[in-house]
Amino acid sequence: KQGQEIIKDVKFETLGCGAAISTSSMTTDLAKGKTIKQALEITNKSVAEELGGLPTAKMHCSNLAADALHAAIKNYKNKRY
Repeated sequence: KQGQEIIKDVKFETLGCGAAISTSSMTTDLAKGKTIKQALEITNKSVAEELGGLPTAKMHCSNLAADALHAAIKNYKNKRY
């Protein structure tokens, strides 16, 4: 049903520090099994919280991961609909 597509698989590729890799991995874990609508609710804060927090200097990594997920969903929706 439109709007109820379930994310069955999601992958990432990143070149960066440990925080960038961790936040990217956590973002994919959080998105798997969710609807697109639910995945769009994943925020940088929720990613950081699931990791048990991040140092202030590394919080931007969670922004990058969540933003990349949202951009990928937007790209999918533009191609699909």
